[in-house]
Amino acid sequence: MSTQTPSLKISRYLAVSPAVGRRAFRMVYSTRSARALLVSDADWSDVQQGHLSQLPAALRQAMTEHKILVPAEEDERSQVIAYNKAAIAADDLLYLAIAPSANCQLGCDYCGQQHENRRMDDSIMRGVLQRAQEKLKRRACTRHFQIGWFGGEPLLGMANIRIMTPQLQELARQHQLSYSAQMATNGVALTPRLFFELVQQHQVMAFDITLDGAQADHDRRRVTKDGRPSFKRILNNLKGIAADPRFADCGARISIRCNVDSRNHEGTLALLDTLIAHDLLRHFQFYTAPVHSWGNDAHLTSLSQQQYADFEVDLLARLMNAGHAPRLLPKTLTPIVCMSLRPDAELTDPYGETFNCTEISQVPAYKEVRFYRLGELGQPAPVPPRERPFGDWNDRILAGDVPCHNCRILPICGGQCPKKWLEGISPCPSIKHNIESRMTLEMVRLNRQNGLIHSHETAEA
Repeated sequence: MSTQTPSLKISRYLAVSPAVGRRAFRMVYSTRSARALLVSDADWSDVQQGHLSQLPAALRQAMTEHKILVPAEEDERSQVIAYNKAAIAADDLLYLAIAPSANCQLGCDYCGQQHENRRMDDSIMRGVLQRAQEKLKRRACTRHFQIGWFGGEPLLGMANIRIMTPQLQELARQHQLSYSAQMATNGVALTPRLFFELVQQHQVMAFDITLDGAQADHDRRRVTKDGRPSFKRILNNLKGIAADPRFADCGARISIRCNVDSRNHEGTLALLDTLIAHDLLRHFQFYTAPVHSWGNDAHLTSLSQQQYADFEVDLLARLMNAGHAPRLLPKTLTPIVCMSLRPDAELTDPYGETFNCTEISQVPAYKEVRFYRLGELGQPAPVPPRERPFGDWNDRILAGDVPCHNCRILPICGGQCPKKWLEGISPCPSIKHNIESRMTLEMVRLNRQNGLIHSHETAEA
């Protein structure tokens, strides 16, 4: 074949690991396809020098399929944005977040919410159901109906969940949709008995529960309103759920989240040791997230983005060495980064206000900020939402309004958090700063499993 093969070019959306192993392999990960290849250092050198005709035909084809090599004339950025916009237009999920309670048992020191002893009343619950019915009637493309239970603490609104769930499930049945729910909870009230009620009766299939480091760190940050610790209670709930023989086959997923800043990051490794000692990581997922601004200055205690990225690599290596398999590289793209980009998604709070973001309700700093409000549920009918904020998010990226315009991880990131960009805070995910280290860990894992496989063989990423 002629050396004219430069009808192809190297994609701008790539990460390439250092060469490792006796045979000098690199991992090449395409963020446009969320797929990786193992490539010999010699072959990769040919790619970099434009000697594409010298590559084995199978490798060149695999690189094209993985979007490591793309047509020379292709405007990749426009293609990524077009893909994201098409995914939004074809979105078949109706996602509604509901905060049944404005209260919370905890007074976490970084939380921006103002809690009150208030639950949704009957008129607001009726308004939520009516709003859902209206959306389902006009959304012919909907195939899945999902509820997110938020707060405050949603379990303090358990009475509302018991009232609303059968009616929400009935709406799904009427429209021939699948139905599921998820919940963000502090875990204080999540006893095994309540957990299995939520799963079996209310179809809550994903739970996000926070433990902020080892016991001492957690109990300094996440105490009850009257100053009592919460770590042991949450841990005992998790142990009880994992020990119940029903858990293995219930289909529900529990993720343990650790919010990390400069005050507790060292204790996170001790938390990991605790979870491993109780064999909880065999049952539950674990991840960390940097403490962020919640309409306050909480983000000022955080590690820098690079410090957090380095910390995360140490944590991932620790998980691997303990015999667990953390997700190192995304396997899917992120065309819809959050609910604010879904045309009909919204959160309704206990006061009947609706928002395009889960982090606005009950936060005094946003009380006068109308940008995130979609309307109010009224009597007898809710007020229709105005044109959605961030409806032009992908156009803003394409226009270069945010740095995502030139970022190599855009397809797997989606721009992360439009709200934070609007507030002048970079929300860039850690993988932007540690992707090569993650790839090296992935190669270590592959080597342990198989030995370093063959050149141009697809890696499990």
